[in-house]
Amino acid sequence: MDTIDKKSNESANEGLNKTNTLEEFYAGSGILVTGVTGFLGKGLLEKLIRKFPRIAAIFILIRPKTDETIEQRFKKLIDDPIYDGIKAKNSSLFSRVYPVKGDVSLPDLGVSREDRNLLLEKVNIVLHVAATVRFNEPLHVAVNVNTKGTVRVIELWNGLRHAISFVHVSTAYSNANLQEIEEKVYTTSLKPSEVIDMCDKFDKTSINKIEKEILKTYPNTYTFSKNLAEQIVANKCKDLPVAIVRPSIVGASLEEPCPGWLENISAITGVILLVSRGCATVMRGRRDARLDIVPLDFVVDTIISTAWHVTLHPEHEVKVYNCTSNANPLR
Repeated sequence: MDTIDKKSNESANEGLNKTNTLEEFYAGSGILVTGVTGFLGKGLLEKLIRKFPRIAAIFILIRPKTDETIEQRFKKLIDDPIYDGIKAKNSSLFSRVYPVKGDVSLPDLGVSREDRNLLLEKVNIVLHVAATVRFNEPLHVAVNVNTKGTVRVIELWNGLRHAISFVHVSTAYSNANLQEIEEKVYTTSLKPSEVIDMCDKFDKTSINKIEKEILKTYPNTYTFSKNLAEQIVANKCKDLPVAIVRPSIVGASLEEPCPGWLENISAITGVILLVSRGCATVMRGRRDARLDIVPLDFVVDTIISTAWHVTLHPEHEVKVYNCTSNANPLR
């Protein structure tokens, strides 16, 4: 990381004035991306590397595992076939990507003082994708990762020397208890700070009781914790170039990096595969339910464009972008 060129105040401020193209906006900027080892994160990183060669540096937060270092995880990440096209055309582009040891579930993101100082100096744009997407995650775990994790990322962004914009990736189902969802942040009966305090201070039995009450209104702890995170973003980031992107179910890519790219077969993609192969001919479901799937590359493009768009159209309230295929839902 010592080889990264120094970035001046002038170059960072210049990014705010670049309005002609996305390429110009990202040129010379330092980007921090969380959640790069997930499906959406991989697609986002791939496009940032491939389409924006003038980005100064892309820092990726990687959580170490007991049996793998971040260097090993980074190698495994870029060995994914999704990056084969970049390697074939210009493998030197990977020299701008810097893995940073960190974990959104830990205080200060688990980032060392040295790395944190580097991020504060070099990063201008933060794209926060990291989350636990398990629907059956215990409440205190989901809140720690999805809600408190977002607080930790906001704290880092607020400390950036030359901040330009921040995009928080939520979910279109953060308000699944409502029939229609506008592009605004909705509140819950329990305030985010109250839920965080309860998860931090109460014993497991008490937290389980709270979870049962919450699940009478919200379908799972994932959507609830993402709703809390949205409220925190809205409250802490007023009058700032910050936005929330809400994708629905993220499916295979339509065109980029190649048609039909998937990281693995799970969840809705597993169901679609069984149907396409004729292994499943009947599924139990509600006749009036709407299955909203959006291609990976649509979501990636929305995140990348949103980071630019909020700098062009500043507003008092945090902007929200629903990224769904509601016009043509599957039934």
